[in-house]
Amino acid sequence: MKYRFKGALVAGAALALMSRGAYAVPSFARQTGLPCAVCHDVPPQLTQFGRTFKLDGYVMTTLPQVAQGNSLSINRVPPLSVMVQMSATTLTHEKYPATNVQNTSVEFPQQLSLFYAGEITPSMGAFMQVTYTNGQGAFNMDNTDIRYAHQNTVAGIPVTWGIDMNNNPTVEDLWNTVPAWAFPWGHSNLADHPFSAYTPMVDENTALGVAGLGEYSMWNGAWYEDFSVYRTSQVAGPQINPETLGGAISGVAPYWRLSWNHNFTDGSSWEIGTFGMHAGFNGGEYGTGAVGVDDTYTDYAVDTQFDHHFGNDLLTAYATYIRENQDLASSALAIPGMKQHQNLNAVHVTGTYQFGLHYQIAANYFNTSGTTNPLYYNAVNGVVTNGDPASAGFIGRVTYLPWENTQFTLQYTGYTKFDGTSTNAGKSNSLYLLAWYLW
Repeated sequence: MKYRFKGALVAGAALALMSRGAYAVPSFARQTGLPCAVCHDVPPQLTQFGRTFKLDGYVMTTLPQVAQGNSLSINRVPPLSVMVQMSATTLTHEKYPATNVQNTSVEFPQQLSLFYAGEITPSMGAFMQVTYTNGQGAFNMDNTDIRYAHQNTVAGIPVTWGIDMNNNPTVEDLWNTVPAWAFPWGHSNLADHPFSAYTPMVDENTALGVAGLGEYSMWNGAWYEDFSVYRTSQVAGPQINPETLGGAISGVAPYWRLSWNHNFTDGSSWEIGTFGMHAGFNGGEYGTGAVGVDDTYTDYAVDTQFDHHFGNDLLTAYATYIRENQDLASSALAIPGMKQHQNLNAVHVTGTYQFGLHYQIAANYFNTSGTTNPLYYNAVNGVVTNGDPASAGFIGRVTYLPWENTQFTLQYTGYTKFDGTSTNAGKSNSLYLLAWYLW
């Protein structure tokens, strides 16, 4: 999990942390002939139509095809897009006075991404992203979702079903309550991670370092289910993919999802659901445990999202609660005094209000809590902590879109508690300005 052992941060950590910022891309607009606003409010928030487009495998197209009977049908225009983000961050309190580290930063770029996003065949499509992040010096595989979809009728009930391959549990989902698509959709590399330094496993702690295969289905436009299994993405041998924050998964890690959704005639909708994941790491999450014994993590979550239209404006509210149960059998055997059983809890509540096509305001409350364990939660940015993973605070955000493929965002993150203490929690507060272009 993020930052749980001193020295556990690996070369790909920055990219994995940035993976929360997955995006709408103009190649979908070129393929469908529809403006971005048909599928998105402020990207990456999906509309009803956008969720259906993704569910059906990204294959709707109005482009001329290169066709050869039943053996070939591809778009004449390749579904390619580019994204660039530039940002400036100020830590609103002097956090690094004695270490010669700046409390302000400019990232140009913060992130540069290339996308293949659209139809592959008439029944298969993809969202594939490779990303260059500031400080990495190389392109790496980012969020990827490849899916085959088909429609049937079962006992008179319309069913859309499919097969999905991806590298980030929850990236295949349709709602903004799950970690891969959750608010705030971007943050500074200078500031501390939004919400908390410690987060449950399903909250992108295996992102980009796993390979997953699963099935999904939507019944009567209301009931959605998804079941997938994941393995660590690595070649044979002891090495671990550098884009993951943890060790190798023992066997496979199952991920599950069940939700109910109702679409209203005015375009509003309400979703309520649950998701979860279970994984074991042989020899402990970072290889510091007893060989042949697993540390296991089981996450259970409930979520809800509500969208309501007020003329051309849109109110969206969503909330997620994740409970993680940890059995640190491997670590407890290898590290004297280590607690074997503990838990971690994460709550996120977000509201956004969009004024037409050009403005959005958003607010978020977050709270992380769990079992105090100084031998497990023992270092953030190289500083020893009291072992309490608790953090709490809020995020305020204002976004202006002069065009649908251009965003300017001002975001403030404030902490009332950070790493188990309210003392000096404000030193992690930050003001973040983001310019985001897609074409």
